[in-house]
Amino acid sequence: MIRVGSVYYVYPMFKRVSWNAIAKKHLKYLKSYMNIFPIDENAFPALYPFNNSIVILHPFFYPIEKFEAKFKSVAARVKGVIGIDVADSDAISEYAASLANRATAIIVPSNFAKRSYVNSGVRVPVYVVPHGVDREWIDAPKTQPKTFAKLADHKEKRCLKFIISYQMHSEYRKGLDILIKLFKELRNERNDVALVLKTSQYVGVIDGKIGDENTHVEKLLTLRMPIRWLTEGEQMELFDLCEIYALTSRGGGFEHPPLLGLARGEIVIGARGGAWDDYMPDWGLVDSKRSGQVLPGNHIHVGRGVEMEIDRAVDRLCDVLDNLDDYRARVKEHTNKVIREKFVWDRICFELGKILLKHLREVH
Repeated sequence: MIRVGSVYYVYPMFKRVSWNAIAKKHLKYLKSYMNIFPIDENAFPALYPFNNSIVILHPFFYPIEKFEAKFKSVAARVKGVIGIDVADSDAISEYAASLANRATAIIVPSNFAKRSYVNSGVRVPVYVVPHGVDREWIDAPKTQPKTFAKLADHKEKRCLKFIISYQMHSEYRKGLDILIKLFKELRNERNDVALVLKTSQYVGVIDGKIGDENTHVEKLLTLRMPIRWLTEGEQMELFDLCEIYALTSRGGGFEHPPLLGLARGEIVIGARGGAWDDYMPDWGLVDSKRSGQVLPGNHIHVGRGVEMEIDRAVDRLCDVLDNLDDYRARVKEHTNKVIREKFVWDRICFELGKILLKHLREVH
């Protein structure tokens, strides 16, 4: 690729949020063949870009709502403003679609998200650029527990198999209630499993039977380690301790942690019909039904999602737990054929670069 024009990449540079993590991966690879300048979202009002440039807003909806007047002046000066955002449900609002149509193009991470935008009335080009993994996540040898040595010791002493789930925020969208029901039913079937929860505050373990479903999840924890934000090395270590990822989300534009799990050899089980269908093996998807509104009261994401059938999921998990070596071999095959080919950051960002260069080269 040749360097044509400049790209101003506006994102939350100083916040530990998923937008920040994904944007940093984009910037890491794009800077190799593109003039690209990172800009913090709060500095957007001071941006005065060159005419022969494009601006990326990642996320898109927050800055365009907050800095509407500035958006108009920036859009008038540059070749285009490209938004990067998600669709947490199968529809965005009419208001959100009207905002998206003010962009030159929109980039979303999954075909599910693209359908949500297009079906909701977005008329500008909508590109699918998935999230990914560094090749190290596929190729690095199994880690030795350091940060999670206590967790590894707990697992070994009790002869447990670990099922992990990230529940960082948006409990209903992430399906925390589904996760607890699923584990309750599974724990009634067998006593060799424990549930590992990563929240915004801690890593915790539930390894006993669950009684009252209304009990707050923190009261169910056998072990709790206060940890807010994990480095990539710590995430890898945590995934390497676990056998299965329970993807109980009702919605989401991609759901990145399960992809990381697959890359580390974890078996992932999720509901059929979500954004994760793009990267999941078919055998990891269980029957689902349509959910209610994923984010009630949200003025951007107004649609529904999917809910896994608990009984089908329990049956699948029991089969996995009884045949771990077989399923691990299936994950390895899927990772080499699909994840390595389509969901590694260097290839993804090369395709992203082609999209950006296309808009830089367009004559207006």
